[in-house]
Amino acid sequence: MILEDFLYRLKLEYHTLDKLNRDTYYQRLSSLFVVLELDGDNLNAEHDLGLEPILDKMNDINEDDLQQDMSPEDLAVLINKVKTGLALLINKIEE
Repeated sequence: MILEDFLYRLKLEYHTLDKLNRDTYYQRLSSLFVVLELDGDNLNAEHDLGLEPILDKMNDINEDDLQQDMSPEDLAVLINKVKTGLALLINKIEE
């Protein structure tokens, strides 16, 4: 993936996270975390973007917080954490 496509995907995910529900969130966020881990790490190394701390935090969210069958309250907290991480990534890439 090229950097422009990665940035577009981050922005798309950021703006559509609030539409996730209990039936759709797990698959969608799992897919996002794979993109962050693979493409994020590769693009960060290729372009020296300084994203390591943010990508590490997003990986922690994936490993520690993402679970199936979350309550609506827990899901809202998770979505907020992911949106914050995505906003930080987008801002850092656009610097």
